[in-house]
Amino acid sequence: MTSRREPWTLLGIPIHLDAGWFVIVALMSWSLARSYFPGASPGFPHVVYWGMGVTAALLLFACILLHELGHSLVARSYGIPVACVTLFIFGGVAQITESPKRPSVELQVALAGPLVSVLIAVVCFWGSAHMPLQNVLAVILHYLGVINIGLALFNLLPGFPLDGGRVLRATLWALTGSLQRATRVASFIGAGFGLGLLALGVWVMSRGGWVGGLWYVFLGWFLRNAALASYRRAR
Repeated sequence: MTSRREPWTLLGIPIHLDAGWFVIVALMSWSLARSYFPGASPGFPHVVYWGMGVTAALLLFACILLHELGHSLVARSYGIPVACVTLFIFGGVAQITESPKRPSVELQVALAGPLVSVLIAVVCFWGSAHMPLQNVLAVILHYLGVINIGLALFNLLPGFPLDGGRVLRATLWALTGSLQRATRVASFIGAGFGLGLLALGVWVMSRGGWVGGLWYVFLGWFLRNAALASYRRAR
């Protein structure tokens, strides 16, 4: 008789790693080691850049995990169940199983993640500023600071189910008094945002940027499907 392995938990919340997570960590480590860190801090041996790449990729997903835990802990503080946090190829997602009961709660849950990312960025920038310029850890911290600012700003775009889309839904919910109507509008805007990313990806690919273009295409496709699926669940 085989025993089922218990999921890894953090602060009482199960943490799952999708198979795509291992793929994106490997690709990010390779890209950082071969391109970003040699350009940002030249003069180190290749093995050092590989160490920096792997470390930065893993720390980035640790930051994404903290971002999602921010959502989860605020939701749980209002009695909203959180099934798990999953890290996957596009980042992370907190599986919050019920909709908030009030627009103000939805707003707080949505803003918790970007706030965590901004706080992480502040800590990273402070740490890198108090180290020698060419220190390996300082270069990694500066990278993480920049990425966390980008993560917060991207998530605040008004494309449901991104955090900014949830802020939009909370605002529309407060104005109209209807969660279903607010979800419908926010979801359609989110689907349109996903289509915009798809179009951007096609344009980038037509200019020769196949890798970046494909990434935009996949991300746009994912956001569009997630927006429409969120509306179907809410309805």
